[in-house]
Amino acid sequence: MKNLLIIYLLLTGLLLTKTSFSNEDGKANIDEGSSVQKLSDTLGTDLNKKAKDFNISWKAGKGLSFESPGEFKLSIGARIQARYDTWVKSDDPQDGRGNEFGTRRLQMTFAGYAYSPNIFYKYVFNTDKNGEEIAGGTKDAGLGVEDAFFGYKKGMFKITFGQMKIPFDIEELASSSGLEFVDRSSKRHVWERDHGIKFDFSPVKNKINIAYYLGTGTGGNNSESYFKQNGNTDDHIHAYRIDITPLGQYKYSQGDLKGSDLKVGFGAAYVQWNNLTVNAAYEILNDAGDDFVKGKLDDILDKLEIAFDNSGQTTAASTDFDVSAMTYDFRAKMSGFAFEYNYSILTGKDQENSAVGRASTDFHRYQLSYTTPNGWMIGYRYSIMDESTGDNSTNSKGDNHEEISYGFGKYFAGHNLKLQATYSELTEEKTGDDAKDEIWMFQAQMKF
Repeated sequence: MKNLLIIYLLLTGLLLTKTSFSNEDGKANIDEGSSVQKLSDTLGTDLNKKAKDFNISWKAGKGLSFESPGEFKLSIGARIQARYDTWVKSDDPQDGRGNEFGTRRLQMTFAGYAYSPNIFYKYVFNTDKNGEEIAGGTKDAGLGVEDAFFGYKKGMFKITFGQMKIPFDIEELASSSGLEFVDRSSKRHVWERDHGIKFDFSPVKNKINIAYYLGTGTGGNNSESYFKQNGNTDDHIHAYRIDITPLGQYKYSQGDLKGSDLKVGFGAAYVQWNNLTVNAAYEILNDAGDDFVKGKLDDILDKLEIAFDNSGQTTAASTDFDVSAMTYDFRAKMSGFAFEYNYSILTGKDQENSAVGRASTDFHRYQLSYTTPNGWMIGYRYSIMDESTGDNSTNSKGDNHEEISYGFGKYFAGHNLKLQATYSELTEEKTGDDAKDEIWMFQAQMKF
């Protein structure tokens, strides 16, 4: 919190000091024919100009904005999620009870454009209840960098550089501030964020978007994977996603809070993460206590390790381990009703070692909600993950994880100011009696 306050005061002080951003005529002296001038001509803006003055405004959910129209804009916003969880485990009703108060997320966002409205940027600093949940973060990290990117857009094309979300499934692409339930499904395939470059192509504005992403495969800019440390430099992530929204723009934010006309969206994505070379002293996905990668990418390897174990596959040393994932989704909303469905499958295999085999885990999610005109929401979500669907899978251990959730909420200013409650039953198949957890989550969110 102290770090966030320092950052806020420094930037605010700079913005309110007019001499820091202005000169007499708003222009700088640059030589004609220089590289800077040529780039300025290409981008359609003066890269050395300085803003004369700023307009100050505020918009709910977007924050406090300082803007010199057409030249520079900085919006400073923040979000707080205060949460209370209580749970009980059916297989241990005496000692399996607990409760927790905490700040789930505390974020500060800096976003806008510089030099031209086409040159955009966004930086998000986050304190998470667990520092390891921040992209590139480590335990007890405190303040972590979640988003850190900038880019250029022109017509149908956009290019983005930095740390950002890998374009995969719609539940993850929706901001954690724009969810109908207190949090996302617990057993989903989480690719989350990585550091890289993304290309977007929109041949039909607000209706078709095609994205390609090339990432480092480290889980964030502030970390170095085990693979990189051991000389493997060919483990980059490639992601491809297409979104089709034939009835017009349809953002990833969940629910229909405004009682809109019919909107539908179709999407599909594919991810490749190949050539993960593991030292012969290690098992395929067993890192002897240390994460292979930081952020959320290690969750992918953890799920595959379980899939190999449940399907009876060996975990002998691998020389060329490949990871791939595919998803497709459908969503629709109208008159307060909203529906989402997505399916994803995660697969791991070895190209060279036939003894390793192949193992997969797949995931389904169905979600339905209704929001009244005065902001009351009720929702239902069902998800299931099968942890072993690969070669020679016997399902002998019982490896299905089922989640049934009921959501309730009150929106006072859309997703920017809301109260939420979610009750979930999580069932894990076991030999004999199934294990069932019951969880209540309550959350208050303010975003400004």
